[in-house]
Amino acid sequence: MPADLPPLNWNDLRYVLAVARAKAIAPAAKAMRVDETTVARRIRRIEQSLRLTLFEPRWRATEIGAHIVERAARMEEEAIAIAESSAGADSATGSVRITAIPLIASRLLLPAVGRLMDAHPGLSLEVVAEPRNLSVMRRDADIALRHARPVDDQQAITRRIADLDYAVYGPTALDVRRLSWVAYEAEMAGLPHAAWINRAVSRERHPARLAVNDSELALNAVKAGIGKSLLPCLIADRDSGLRRLGGKAPVLKREVWLLVNPAYKHVARIKAVTAWIEGIFSEKPTRRRRNASSQA
Repeated sequence: MPADLPPLNWNDLRYVLAVARAKAIAPAAKAMRVDETTVARRIRRIEQSLRLTLFEPRWRATEIGAHIVERAARMEEEAIAIAESSAGADSATGSVRITAIPLIASRLLLPAVGRLMDAHPGLSLEVVAEPRNLSVMRRDADIALRHARPVDDQQAITRRIADLDYAVYGPTALDVRRLSWVAYEAEMAGLPHAAWINRAVSRERHPARLAVNDSELALNAVKAGIGKSLLPCLIADRDSGLRRLGGKAPVLKREVWLLVNPAYKHVARIKAVTAWIEGIFSEKPTRRRRNASSQA
């Protein structure tokens, strides 16, 4: 970092950091809760004050801009640490925003919320059920759960917390031999579980009569007796309306990754919630359903 730079104001650097993370004005303005004109004006003013160009076209940080962004990120960590200290560094208090696909949010996280609240009375949660990959670096969420190793959010702290087994399930009360597949729409064909179902449909030479765009819909369709589908065992084995078909061994595994903004790595409430999430994924279903003898 050049030694002759003038002092950098944190209020200004917040805008630089937001634009660098979002790589666009609109999402940066949303994260800052201001309008786009304000963000653009603040960036121009900062560049004029420093007599430097911080961003190239398409809002890519220049070399000197990247140095300033790095310094801004360190200042942000310090600001968060100071705020946490004033609130009680060892106390998991405040709000945490979590994003996950709807199936995980509704079937794994929500049933366990009471346990977390009992352990941390000063904590509140926002659970965002969203199939898209919301960004922890742009502050769309504090914690994100994803099914694949992230290719964006490169600066986030990431770790694989589970491998979810998948198996074929049908409704408990129906003759599964007459059921067609509940598949996924064409835009999702590249996802591992959707591709597996498509191969199964091709082998059986019977078209799927229902296609959905979300695993929560697939699970509910199976319970309603519409068809059979591939579902995560950690969730489906808990549901009395579902039974596992075919052999005992799962047919597919999918990774679960947890992402956290590095600015929050020492924050008590974030550590408490991540520990709670990891505990959920390490649990076994309380009741295992007897496998059906029918072949999927």
